[in-house]
Amino acid sequence: MDWEAFWNKILNFFQTTGLNILYAILALLLGIILIKVIIRLFKRVFAKTKMEKATQGFLSSTIKVLLYICLIFVIAQILNINTTGLLAIISTAGVAISLALQNSLSNLANGVVLIVTHPFKEGDFVSIDGVEGTIKTLEMTHTILISVDNKVLSIPNTKVVSSVIVNYNVLGKRKIVFNFSVDYATDLKKAKEIIYNVMYSNGKIKLDPAPFIALKTLNDSSLGIMANCWVDSEDYWDVFYYVTENVFNEFKRNKINIPFNQMEVRVRNDDVVMPVIDDELPERVEKPEKEIVIKDPIDRIFANSEKKRAQKRKQREEKKKQKRAVNKSNAK
Repeated sequence: MDWEAFWNKILNFFQTTGLNILYAILALLLGIILIKVIIRLFKRVFAKTKMEKATQGFLSSTIKVLLYICLIFVIAQILNINTTGLLAIISTAGVAISLALQNSLSNLANGVVLIVTHPFKEGDFVSIDGVEGTIKTLEMTHTILISVDNKVLSIPNTKVVSSVIVNYNVLGKRKIVFNFSVDYATDLKKAKEIIYNVMYSNGKIKLDPAPFIALKTLNDSSLGIMANCWVDSEDYWDVFYYVTENVFNEFKRNKINIPFNQMEVRVRNDDVVMPVIDDELPERVEKPEKEIVIKDPIDRIFANSEKKRAQKRKQREEKKKQKRAVNKSNAK
């Protein structure tokens, strides 16, 4: 083997292509950093607009993908790869890729549909195909919800578009429907008056339209009373629990019977022994809070700058308060 020729080939490779590889690596690293900075700047610009946060998240994800595609073509140009040929290869592979990623592309297209139709915004409480939660963000392929028990729910955008979306917040008001049961010996007029008084006692319940109360059903062993009222969307559950609990208490106070199913009980003569563990409960030990560690240096820079700006805003506000206090004392 001619080692001199082999060595010359290695030197020739590094002279012709090695520097380009080095430049490509540097371009990749600088490109990744630059893309992160650009995305951060876009997010900051979006935050200053009236654009919904769900839309902001979708546009940020789209811009990020486009910038990475541009970075790939820049690196290909540095490595003297024919971009025309690269485009031809991508076009040829596009059919196979589109078939393999058919669902993802469909989710992406339907994400655009959600942006245009705007059926919800961040913070809305919605029900999508029977799944309930608060909208957190709209991503390129999925809609992210937070359930009432603090679970993260990720629903494909295709499923969101094809499902019935129930938005409980968009109109600002919701109707609460109650169903109460009383026995046949009850003074119906008095029962309806009690329900109305409970509703009237809560200032969160709208008086226009007024609460509605009526006899709805004649059951086998009870009268079914239906009542409804209107509230602001954010007050729904507070009012629901308030009315349910207080109607129950008022029925008891006014000796209105609520029918319930009967149960046959038999007395046992033998003693029932339950196993007992004699150990006392341990003393409570607070769980230490986890410290949030930002690993990405770019994110850390922006987080620090945001923290400094917040501190400066707080200092300015304190100075304004002190200045107003001095002006008031001088005026006196």
